[in-house]
Amino acid sequence: MTATVKTFDLDATLPDLPVPRLEDTLARYLESVRPLVDDATFADVEAAAGELLEPGSVGRLLQQALEVRAALRDNWLSGWWEDVAYLSYPESLVINSSIGISTDARYAPGDQAMRAAQLTGGALDFYKAIVDQTLPPEVQRDGSGFDMSLLQRFYATTRYPGTDKDRIATFGGGQSRHIVVVRTHRFYAVEVIDESGNRLPDGDLMVQFRRIIAKADAAPPAPAVGVLTAARRPDWAAARDRLAASHRNRRTLDRIDRALFLVCLDDVLSPTFEDLARAGLYGQKGNRWHDKSFHLVIDPQGRFTLHGEHSPVDAGAWVPLIEAIGGPAEPLPEQAETSEPAPRELTWDLAPETEADIADAGVLFDNLTRDLDLRIENFTGFGKDLIKTFRTGPDPLLQMSFMLAYYRLYGRLPKTYEAASTRMFKGGRTETIRTASNEALAFVKAMEGSDYSASQKVELLQAAFAEHAKRGKEASAAQACDRHLLGLRLIAREAGLSELPGFFSQEIFTRGWELSTAQLPMQVGFVNHFGAVCPEGYGIGYIIKPDHININVTSFHSHPNTDSSRFLGEITRALHDMRAVLELVLRQAA
Repeated sequence: MTATVKTFDLDATLPDLPVPRLEDTLARYLESVRPLVDDATFADVEAAAGELLEPGSVGRLLQQALEVRAALRDNWLSGWWEDVAYLSYPESLVINSSIGISTDARYAPGDQAMRAAQLTGGALDFYKAIVDQTLPPEVQRDGSGFDMSLLQRFYATTRYPGTDKDRIATFGGGQSRHIVVVRTHRFYAVEVIDESGNRLPDGDLMVQFRRIIAKADAAPPAPAVGVLTAARRPDWAAARDRLAASHRNRRTLDRIDRALFLVCLDDVLSPTFEDLARAGLYGQKGNRWHDKSFHLVIDPQGRFTLHGEHSPVDAGAWVPLIEAIGGPAEPLPEQAETSEPAPRELTWDLAPETEADIADAGVLFDNLTRDLDLRIENFTGFGKDLIKTFRTGPDPLLQMSFMLAYYRLYGRLPKTYEAASTRMFKGGRTETIRTASNEALAFVKAMEGSDYSASQKVELLQAAFAEHAKRGKEASAAQACDRHLLGLRLIAREAGLSELPGFFSQEIFTRGWELSTAQLPMQVGFVNHFGAVCPEGYGIGYIIKPDHININVTSFHSHPNTDSSRFLGEITRALHDMRAVLELVLRQAA
């Protein structure tokens, strides 16, 4: 690739998102369901799938309608996906939708303002590279591209609450030249880009952050207005309307909405892995504006984590930004003053109704965050380098450890989601890898049985590895089943179909994802954080490093059958047991 290829040049060369054949999707679905249900239930599922394939059936008609939609646009899922996955969801963004990506809590440079300046400066450089299109496009091994369009919604992007559905707005085209900084519930606007497009130097940023820390810490306690963004979306929509009745509040809201991003200068330490994860996933009550696309969060000792709003950007899209800014940096020279005007505090007029809204949102925030059972394991037993000697990819091994851990706790396989990227297509976002397979079930049963030799266990494990790798390739090629089945349901709704075929109401179809999992391939990042997607489920974020593995597990204390610590302990036990079996067989073969 030549240096002249700009950031978004390859987007137009990408293929349209395909619609899989209905026969293929249903075959893959049945294959994924088989290890999760008994024989009688599977017979019912198989029969319902067969009805969708009959000539002239509703399934065939929906497939035809979806193919017509796909012929008229680059990506038949665009618009639909954001609406159904995010914007129509009425619950709080906190834990349910927001994400966090943390760096290592053990790295504490010691100067909050300096670290915030370095991170902010790096994020502004990344922004300029996007605007100027000097950021190289990501490419596949064959030189073809990945869709880069999500980068255009990294900055100056806000999610607005709605009564029935939220909306996303991006203030591009040079409309935004400021950031908003949050400290002790107070919001400050800082101009960081001048009219010529030059950004504020790191030294000046450091002075501005020190000014904010001093001013905020000397001020009396402020209402936690930011917690309003943690309310249920219809409640926040109504509360925002009440808040916007004041001209001053409208100006403050507009400055926050149009900010490039937020910088959170927390006044509490995040010294442990879990503390920093919580700071990234939801943070101090009132010290986030959860509607914004992303926040750089820095604790008093300079520890860094990112808080993100999931609807405009998938977690994997944040990787290049964190890789670019999140590593260690040289100390900045001391600078006592700057010629830049002082940061301007964004103030509020709070009516009694808004004060009541803040109190209600605060109660919800407390309940949500107290219920979160979050645990992190910095697994040092081995990492990517050793896994590769087992003749498999690191990701299949981790996924099989989740299967074995769950089976040991619950005696069955879980309905499992692993996120896969479909960015090789125009407007591509994600698809589902269904990890639970017949091969995975055979392996975990062998590990728990006494009648299998080590070589037999390894043979079954390698078959499970191969099946998982195959499903991963299919998902990235938009040939998995979940987005297609979603499309059939949504095209039925668009067509005004009053009743869906029984296939879509079966328990195994409507059952929540008992494991929702996502890996981020990162060097700088420590681990990714998100909540479980159903009350009885677990959320697992993980990053596989050369010599260790970082794993984040979430669940909810309120559910009687989940326990993040216990499950994480079983994952680590599974990893050790799988290594022992693999190494034994390799030694025997040597």
